[in-house]
Amino acid sequence: MSPVRAWTVLAVASVIVVAALERAPGSILLALPGLVVGALIGLAALQLGVLAGGLALGPRIPRIVIGVGARLHDWSTPGRTITLRAVPIMLSVTVGPGRAPVRPRIWGTYLVSAILGIAVTAVLIAVESGPFWLGGAVGCAAAVVLALVPRRDAAVTSTGWVLFRYLRLDPREAAEIDAAPLVAAVTKAVQAGDLPAARAACEALEQLQPDKQSSAMARVIVLEAHGRYAEAMQLVLGMLAEPGLPQRDFALITAGLAGLAAAAVEAGQLEPELGLGWAERAITDAEQLAYPSYKLNGAKALVEVLRGNVSKAITLANSAIALGNDALGRADDLATLARAHMAAGDNATARLTLVEAERIAPWWPRVAQIRARLDVS
Repeated sequence: MSPVRAWTVLAVASVIVVAALERAPGSILLALPGLVVGALIGLAALQLGVLAGGLALGPRIPRIVIGVGARLHDWSTPGRTITLRAVPIMLSVTVGPGRAPVRPRIWGTYLVSAILGIAVTAVLIAVESGPFWLGGAVGCAAAVVLALVPRRDAAVTSTGWVLFRYLRLDPREAAEIDAAPLVAAVTKAVQAGDLPAARAACEALEQLQPDKQSSAMARVIVLEAHGRYAEAMQLVLGMLAEPGLPQRDFALITAGLAGLAAAAVEAGQLEPELGLGWAERAITDAEQLAYPSYKLNGAKALVEVLRGNVSKAITLANSAIALGNDALGRADDLATLARAHMAAGDNATARLTLVEAERIAPWWPRVAQIRARLDVS
């Protein structure tokens, strides 16, 4: 069941529960906003549990997002980005493999999340008074129950999936996760712009696991950081050809292929029709495999620039910048937006846009490449 459908089913069930408990129409109307508030409280409790468990147990926490809506400010270090958005009603904490042992640390983090979510739900049920807080208790319970249902796809991995499945992974996937701290070291070095350190970490990983997907992914990260997109594409295509690749991994890798193919065309490393055809097919395949469409807006924007659809490219790039939380991804999307403004003949706006990208990662290949074009024009 998709996340949207799951939330719809739970919302309907919650309304039915409230209506059964509060038969008066006026009480039901008071309880409905309580449902929304309770769901937000439940989600916040779960994410606070992830944050508390992560800080205590030591998995990597690469990203924390506070709120929804327009971005107000970012605080970035090579290992973590904290983003503040305009409406602070939600919290999102991303957890990844950190220090060994990897899987017990992540499992423990989500156990803390589940315990806090259940505890907050119990408190709301115990102190519930009046229709509004009855709705709040039901909404909180619904959010926590949804999180505890095991569910994993390209869009989401639920708390329940981690608790019930994570320690029982098949040997191949377990080995990849156990090697993830070395991949994280490569990513952290790239984010800091320390490419020699990234290469060294990548070589160390290759010596330990030369034939694993994690090694290939680390090489892709380093190649992209050097602007060698066509070589990175070849590695990605090899990963996609591996037998028994889980659908979720296929979707994630395909999404990466879309951006690499478009960047290879832009850099003159691939023929336009061939590369853009790859990019467009990869975007379609990733979306069909439930990869979130909004996360593909950056790749879509670059494809539209290269196709000459400038106004559409500007819209997509602005959307990618507004919704994205990854620092290097944001710099890349800003570079695409600058390129689109250049194609529209607005070099002044392109320069202002690129200045923002250079604040994040002036060394990033696409940022540096577009700066060189602007300096010539």
